[in-house]
Amino acid sequence: MSHPNSFGSRATLSVGDRQYAYFRLDALDGLAGSTARTLPFSLRVLLENLLRGEDNAFVKQADVEALARWDVKQPVD
Repeated sequence: MSHPNSFGSRATLSVGDRQYAYFRLDALDGLAGSTARTLPFSLRVLLENLLRGEDNAFVKQADVEALARWDVKQPVD
């Protein structure tokens, strides 16, 4: 199954003759209500992992959006 890359976050880093795929969090800046830039570091790591693992089966686009919009200062019910 191919990666859906719903947010256009997949990028390639070239180092010498090698290339590495990574997923940019700044791709979520255009998402309405995004708090990705202000999330604590540990949650940004989790968010990048969700972007990397998005497959529309186990990790869905809605999962990424939920974390990217999460206001950590608001109490959770």
